[in-house]
Amino acid sequence: MKPSSAHPILCVGLTPAVQEIRVFTAIEMGVVNRCLSVHHCPAGKGTNAAHVLKTLGHEPVLTGFAGGATGALLRRELAALGIRTAFVRTLARTRVCVTLIERDTNRATELVEEAALPIFQEWKTFHRVFDRLIARAGLVTLTGALMPGAPATLYGELARVAGARQVPVIIDSQRTPLLEALAQHPLLAKLNVHELENTLGTAITTPPAIVAGARQLLARGARNVLVTRGEQGAWLVAPDSAWHYSSPRVRVCNPIGSGDAMTAGIALGLSRKQSMQEAVRLGVACGAANVLTPMPGLVKAADVKRLLPKVRCRRA
Repeated sequence: MKPSSAHPILCVGLTPAVQEIRVFTAIEMGVVNRCLSVHHCPAGKGTNAAHVLKTLGHEPVLTGFAGGATGALLRRELAALGIRTAFVRTLARTRVCVTLIERDTNRATELVEEAALPIFQEWKTFHRVFDRLIARAGLVTLTGALMPGAPATLYGELARVAGARQVPVIIDSQRTPLLEALAQHPLLAKLNVHELENTLGTAITTPPAIVAGARQLLARGARNVLVTRGEQGAWLVAPDSAWHYSSPRVRVCNPIGSGDAMTAGIALGLSRKQSMQEAVRLGVACGAANVLTPMPGLVKAADVKRLLPKVRCRRA
């Protein structure tokens, strides 16, 4: 069943970017390196999720901040992809992030530019836009780290507004911004093991420790918690159960954006009234499909369909 466009998935990506992907045979520090090819695309966690949703047949709405010449480029490229946006225009330009891919090893190095902090009036406009969009949303995703200087309570406030409208929330973040949102009982808190360690302030080295850490987030208010660990898979932890998902083995082209593709797949599954367990299975397939392509947030529907039956799920 195709989700209704009357109740779109609202993707909140406060810090979108123009992504530049440079491909090399190999990179050696301190000398001249000549790249084999250069690609550009819209990026940022919310942008990547919206792109995957659009590819898989949903009509998401993407909101955040965009400004300057790079912001104009971002809006044009998203419009060309058919992705509906409701960006707040900023005085500061949209950031540019660079991915360096070494073809010999498939190693990816990410050079991340921090996003500028919006001014007071831009924040006020954003909250008005969010209030308008959430009124029609069927689900909202809050993804990514906040820009330096942003209030750590921001995701908690957005989750509170969504909760008042009875709109389910998926949050993919860490540390205080995540913990602040947990008090609003998001449907799903998603993070990787390293982010879980940062949030709890403790080392996590084993699957039982992952499940135990996830249960700490349940105790703080999350209704479900998903913890990812790269090739080792993902753990979905609910109050009364825990599941481990094994991702299909694929040839890696570029892993950047796979977590965002997973978020999109989960959101899409839930919008189609799948159970959380089945929605996460779709998310894992989307994450695996993302690594097959050179651009973040770029999946092929055929790859997702092919990989979905290969996702293994067992009780943890």
